[in-house]
Amino acid sequence: MSQQHNGIAEAVERAGGQVKLAQALGVTQQFISSCRRRGYVPPRRAVEIEAQFGIPRRRLINPRLVDLVDLPSGVE
Repeated sequence: MSQQHNGIAEAVERAGGQVKLAQALGVTQQFISSCRRRGYVPPRRAVEIEAQFGIPRRRLINPRLVDLVDLPSGVE
């Protein structure tokens, strides 16, 4: 996983650990651990992390989905 997309590790650091990030998102520590292994979080969680910790969602989601994040309005 490239540093550009490894936003989940930064989110864990900013939150003060996996347990604290899990609490902030209302998920389990095991969920955060699983996301760290994968290197990304589901898009819904990426939006939450971006809002709470200021990490761009582009760095948090599956790299295959990055090009879809900033589609102009009206594009489906």
